[in-house]
Amino acid sequence: MASPLEIAVQFLDDFGFFNVVLPFIFVFAIVFAILEKTLILGKEVRGENKDAPRSSINAMVSFAVALFVVGATNVVAVIKESLPMVVLVLVAIISFMLLAGSFMAGEFNFEDKPRWKAFLLILMFIAVILIFMGVIKTSSGVSWLSFVWNYTLTNWATGPIVSGLVFLIVIVASIFFIVWPFTSGDSGSSSPGSNV
Repeated sequence: MASPLEIAVQFLDDFGFFNVVLPFIFVFAIVFAILEKTLILGKEVRGENKDAPRSSINAMVSFAVALFVVGATNVVAVIKESLPMVVLVLVAIISFMLLAGSFMAGEFNFEDKPRWKAFLLILMFIAVILIFMGVIKTSSGVSWLSFVWNYTLTNWATGPIVSGLVFLIVIVASIFFIVWPFTSGDSGSSSPGSNV
């Protein structure tokens, strides 16, 4: 037998709360915050503050964008499927920090561990890209992640995959070789690009 809370959640789902109201609030809040912070639509004088954002115009634009997003059901479906997975990645990172923090003597932060910070940022960036590729579907109903994975498995030994990987490795190695002297903090001869 379903509990009253489960019945209430099912009622909200049938009512369209998760398909209309929550995506609308989410998109409205994000767009409004970006417009308020960046001052794209200009400034106005409000009391003693001469550089206040135009909140009324920002709210109208955010309202219109949120309505457009809610009207596009495929975008709402992507938001509904991807956000829980993004939160799952966040929970995994916090769990890692809890475990790593148990070995620390003082306050746990990444300020004195820039390589760990960069590694986790790259890992989260890749995870978010994979999440959205797994949610966005092609016209045939297959996710982009499945499409790319199947294409890679089928054409692994052919030209496009191998040449693409070699090109990517060359670009990453070039960027690392150029940027290394600036990120190492030491301009000595131990860095790979010091002889340039």
